[in-house]
Amino acid sequence: METENVTYLNRAEKIIDILREKGTVNVGYLAELFHVSGTTIRTDLNRLEENGEIVRTHGGAMLRSSYIRESRIAEREHEEEKNRIAQAAVQFVHNSDTILIDTGTTMAAFARALTRSSLKELRIFTIDLEIAAVLENNPSFEIRMVGGRVRNGFHYCYGHQVIEEIGKYNFEKLFLATSAMESSHGLTTSNVDLAELKEAMIRASGTIYLLSDSSKAGQVDFQRFANLRDIDVCITDHNIPADILETFREQMGTVIAI
Repeated sequence: METENVTYLNRAEKIIDILREKGTVNVGYLAELFHVSGTTIRTDLNRLEENGEIVRTHGGAMLRSSYIRESRIAEREHEEEKNRIAQAAVQFVHNSDTILIDTGTTMAAFARALTRSSLKELRIFTIDLEIAAVLENNPSFEIRMVGGRVRNGFHYCYGHQVIEEIGKYNFEKLFLATSAMESSHGLTTSNVDLAELKEAMIRASGTIYLLSDSSKAGQVDFQRFANLRDIDVCITDHNIPADILETFREQMGTVIAI
């Protein structure tokens, strides 16, 4: 056991050095470099993520400091569109509603829009730590975290504990985010655990509102978590290509391009 731990520490040190040089790295490259299985490398990366040194990405990893920097850039991208989408979504929330809010930068914009609104007595559940912090500024809202293990660097709770808790509720409305949306592949995201969590949120909710800027349209990510027909209302921006918009309107309940 001690030898195995020393071997891990040696690999971990080299992995961090590689990330400092390359910025990102994939599992296949590391497995070949260290002459070990992909399972061993994924275990190494999970341990490094738990220690707060890296952030897992689809098929690999990046340094946590690099992820934070890229996340801040991503937050500024399409900021105007996200704010318009968020403001449009507020009209679908009514006093005394019980709603569930997903994680993501568009969801954060939606949370800020809710806080600025005149809505009262909302009961809001969320998996996102930062969104909960934004919403608690409005004293007329009752905020509930659906808690579990926190994904390092991503500020949201995930895992079986969260999925089990969500399954106990019946939410009136879910405000959902996606990494990509495409007519034949549906809604997809890069992380398997997050995809399972989104599936659970959809199952537990009555009306599904998808908030997504047009940069996600026509894109496909790794793991599917919903079909387009599962969406009751999609709010996007007017930059979405006309042919994609037409297809989405055929497959979703209502599509609003603002």
